[in-house]
Amino acid sequence: MFNEAIEMVKKSNLIYVSAHINPDGDAIGSTFAVYFALKKLGKDVHVVMPSYSEVFEFLPGVEDRVDGIKEDKYDLLIALDSSDHSRLAISDDEYERAEKVIMLDHHQIARPYGDFRYINDNKSSASEIAYLFIKELGVEFDSNIATLLYTGIMTDTGSFNYSNTSSDTLRVTAELVDYGAKTVEVCKKLNDTIKESKLKLLAKSIDNMEVFYDGKVRYTYVDYPTINSLGIHDEDAEGMTNYLRSVEGTEVAVYVRGKSDGSLKVSMRSNGNVDISKIAISFGGGGHPRAAGYTMQDEIEVGKEKLIKAIGEML
Repeated sequence: MFNEAIEMVKKSNLIYVSAHINPDGDAIGSTFAVYFALKKLGKDVHVVMPSYSEVFEFLPGVEDRVDGIKEDKYDLLIALDSSDHSRLAISDDEYERAEKVIMLDHHQIARPYGDFRYINDNKSSASEIAYLFIKELGVEFDSNIATLLYTGIMTDTGSFNYSNTSSDTLRVTAELVDYGAKTVEVCKKLNDTIKESKLKLLAKSIDNMEVFYDGKVRYTYVDYPTINSLGIHDEDAEGMTNYLRSVEGTEVAVYVRGKSDGSLKVSMRSNGNVDISKIAISFGGGGHPRAAGYTMQDEIEVGKEKLIKAIGEML
């Protein structure tokens, strides 16, 4: 399955690993798991990750991240959890400096790139694919690798509640537990702990919530000055859609937030009857049928009207 990619790894010494901008648990878990695996093979390997949410600071290896690629040329780029190379946390110039590129991804709609591509939207996460890749590399799993992969799988499956949790996913997870994944710590840090500032953001999101189509759609918008006044950075301002979606009768939850660069990020979650990836794609974004998003190009009220109309047409 990964024979060609493994040959690329064997022939490479200087390797960079990267994922999408504003990395989530899957992006962080998969990249640093591959990082530790390649270190065991004696490779000179680095993870490019300019920024990430501080909730992931407990994970092994994240302190080793680098902001960019300094070398004029490097042997190999391994790109994870990014359906389009323009979404990678590296510049186009840094991408072009790679002699070879491996793409490992699980998104339904992808724009393939690189010299070797493995895209499987039947897998729960990039971390599940990374598990298979590391297995074929012949690297011995340890607690660090297992914890990182467990984090990626757990977060992208909504703690194994989403429909992308297959029997294969659970078998992989069981093996990660056997390898020493720190499941209790991961759950405590990511599911059972919230900062006061994030709680206040949740309160503001609920205060701003609007309801459409007889309760089937819940929408909220929080502007950047409000987010900034709470002391919350861009990377930590996510996660509000899951609370809105949990309200009884909700089919689609939408959370729009202002960012420090002046843009508006739209995050959507579906309870299964609406394929929101199609909506996101129509607005220039992407994602999965139940989790998708895009950058809003219109002024907020115009963009909101277009989005609510698009969702209504699919209900």
